[in-house]
Amino acid sequence: MKTLHINLVSEQIIPNLIPTFSDSNCSGVVLVFGDDKLKEKGETLKEIYAERHIPVLESITGTSSHNLYQLNKQAAKLLDYLKANHADKRWVLNVTCGTKPMALAMTLAFYQHNEHHAKGENSALIIYTDTQNKTISVLNENVGSQLPYQSVLTLEELLAANGFTVTASTGSENDNDLQQRADLTTYLGQQFSGPCKGMLSSLQYLASEAAKHFPESSKQEMPSAPHGAYAEVYLKLTNAKLIDWRSGSKEITFCSFDACRYLAGLWLEELTYLQALACDFEEVAMNVEGVWAAKAEQKFATDYDSPLKGKNNEFDVLVRHKNQLLTIECKAQNWGANKQEKDVSTNQDTMHKLDNLGSKLGGLYARNLLISATELTDAMHARAKTNHIKVCQTSNLFKIKAALQDFHNEMD
Repeated sequence: MKTLHINLVSEQIIPNLIPTFSDSNCSGVVLVFGDDKLKEKGETLKEIYAERHIPVLESITGTSSHNLYQLNKQAAKLLDYLKANHADKRWVLNVTCGTKPMALAMTLAFYQHNEHHAKGENSALIIYTDTQNKTISVLNENVGSQLPYQSVLTLEELLAANGFTVTASTGSENDNDLQQRADLTTYLGQQFSGPCKGMLSSLQYLASEAAKHFPESSKQEMPSAPHGAYAEVYLKLTNAKLIDWRSGSKEITFCSFDACRYLAGLWLEELTYLQALACDFEEVAMNVEGVWAAKAEQKFATDYDSPLKGKNNEFDVLVRHKNQLLTIECKAQNWGANKQEKDVSTNQDTMHKLDNLGSKLGGLYARNLLISATELTDAMHARAKTNHIKVCQTSNLFKIKAALQDFHNEMD
């Protein structure tokens, strides 16, 4: 029998999508608004459903999201509409979203309907989606069962549900260049967390300076000529055609703007991306760019000074697993190099981005991780603890893998 899903609309819409997408018999959706304040969320639902070819057949808007008397009248109106237009379908009322008075009014009305008009297997189903515990409970009287909780949302759908539209990203379908230098990335991760950790900040600085007016600024001079293990890294980068350097020279030439980006810190993002893939998350994306739907969010999309840092509507690594999101920020810089006001501001920008935008991207149960190649300042540690941001500092291959595996186990 075909089903019709009834969604109560609120700020959080992901709990509406999961059971609808999980139901292969779904023939359409009816949206229920307590008032007219959340029309934008309704439009978002319509757009996401349209991508799956699920029609939104009707939108029913009431006069209050909190007045129980008005909500009871709206519930009666909803039932009249369903009886007149969809009596041949099984109705599935999802009471997860909306306000508590909305959920109460709708649940009571459907209880009464089931009792007097639709006893038996064709009675309306009343469900509640618990995304934190990954369950869909059936609330019908004397039933107490659960529907299967399935992983049905793509990364783009998960982000769209929280107001972010992806315009570009790197993932399994277009990460060939990244995969080709995976061995180099792993090598750099080992060197920068081991014998060559002292060269990390200087190389990143040179790469950032070279990027500012590339190609005119492609040549940079080091304070002294690299030797020993440092020289081995520079020779490796020369062989990879990222830089041009001769043994014993203090001059270094960056071969491309992409090489500047990579050596200024992108290598850490790629290392994290590769380790996330190795952890078997359902979907991993890097360098995710997009736009926020609501104008109120645009205040966060502020340009930084460096051409390598982008905007606050760009994210280093995003992981989707079981309808949940992990937002990862990767930083290779030396946080405690000095106490200049600009550096303190950059530190605050990083934490602000994770504890504000990470939560906006991931919804109620967002997970945020900061991966840093160096040690964080005490102030950053304090803010991370306050805002429940997990930290992986002085990162190496094994630390990153372990941190990601912990998240996989938690999200699984």
